[in-house]
Amino acid sequence: MRVYVVRKWPLRGKSFCVLNYHTSKSVVTVQRAFRAKYTKVFVPPLPCDLADLKARIIAAVKNIDALMLTLVWQEIECRIDVYRVTRGAHIEHL
Repeated sequence: MRVYVVRKWPLRGKSFCVLNYHTSKSVVTVQRAFRAKYTKVFVPPLPCDLADLKARIIAAVKNIDALMLTLVWQEIECRIDVYRVTRGAHIEHL
């Protein structure tokens, strides 16, 4: 799981966004540039001890329930249907 954390709100953050939008005319490009410049990806560290890692994996697997599996399967089916309809054409965010 990726969690984006803003290091510190930049004083020139708004002007950075306005300038990037003026040059690119794309909100997504501005968001990506902002994340690249002002954020970092926070990933929780893995435990150093093998027993702790095993306990963490077991706890994660125990949290999986029938509803979660059903929703994941529905998402996979939806993506496969979109792939079939578009005949394999590239779709962003698929």
